[in-house]
Amino acid sequence: MKTKTVLLCWLLVAGAVLACQVPVFRFALERWPADQFELLVTSRGPLKGELQEKLIELQKTLTANSSAINLRLQHVDLDTLTEAQRISLPALDHAGEEPTLVLMPPGSWKTGEPVWVGEATVGNVERMLDSPLRQRCGEHLVKGVSAVWVLVECGDPEKDRKARAVLEDGVKQASAVLELPEGIIRREDLNKDYINIDPDNILRSDVPLEISFVNEVVSRDDTAEALFLTMLVEPEVLALDEPLIVPVFGRGRTFGGMAASQATAELVVGACEYLCGACSCQVKEGNPGYDLLFQRNWDAILKVEEITADSEVIQRNLEVVTFNPGEESGAGDTREGSGYKNLLIGLVVFNLLAFGVLGYLRYRNRASAS
Repeated sequence: MKTKTVLLCWLLVAGAVLACQVPVFRFALERWPADQFELLVTSRGPLKGELQEKLIELQKTLTANSSAINLRLQHVDLDTLTEAQRISLPALDHAGEEPTLVLMPPGSWKTGEPVWVGEATVGNVERMLDSPLRQRCGEHLVKGVSAVWVLVECGDPEKDRKARAVLEDGVKQASAVLELPEGIIRREDLNKDYINIDPDNILRSDVPLEISFVNEVVSRDDTAEALFLTMLVEPEVLALDEPLIVPVFGRGRTFGGMAASQATAELVVGACEYLCGACSCQVKEGNPGYDLLFQRNWDAILKVEEITADSEVIQRNLEVVTFNPGEESGAGDTREGSGYKNLLIGLVVFNLLAFGVLGYLRYRNRASAS
């Protein structure tokens, strides 16, 4: 389950040793490609009409540029299905007699359950690939926003009002107190005044770097976002009768939602501090979170340049560049003594509480079923 992976990652981050000074949100934006989903389309016989045209168009887009959408597409004709295909595609268990869409999550989600299963229509394909909220989140992120905080309203005006107040208070506090780590090297500032340069600390795009947050609000009943909400949070959490608070950062990545009844401004600040702190573990899988499906070619939009020994920016500054991150760089650990670990421990406690809620819900469902 996504939630279990998220909890484990929070525990790892709480005890991590700092390395690269680039903040997590910027490291994720520039250096972590989004994990791929798989869309399985099943039918009896060949596809026809507008649906066939839509899927041909989609496959052409993916073939021309695999970075355009973090998605793989496969069509299976159930009438000509081989035994090898049946064994290799467990998602076929969810296929219906009519044309069906089965969206499977990336392997990093650590679950074999589909994200969504439904009727194969052009409208459903379009809503699966993109939505107004995802477009807004994507636009914010490529402009340098540290994170987009999404409030998923439940429809109860009082609960929604309280959740919005908690979120706004937390984001306001975070914006007032958080600072970028020292030692980050903006490309336009790279010059010969540095004693040593660790290439990991050089930004890889010209997107403005600053601490900033944007809030977005979506209704649980918004049909245009129904498919996206199934990716954004766990089904059990989405079923709760209360608002949810969810951060989105990087290339459309989140580390899960907070039920508003458990959320506090301090937890929001703690999550913001993690995102704005130096990236302690450059390996994506060593950080909390899971990727969402976005129809966005991040590399093309960001114009990311990978920094290597042969990069022009390195060649211009050879006498001050070192590829040994262990050497002194003059960058201090700006999070030491900041209460960072205490806030992360609070987030771990929150996730443990969330597990308790989910465990109770599953127990109640099993009890009622028996």
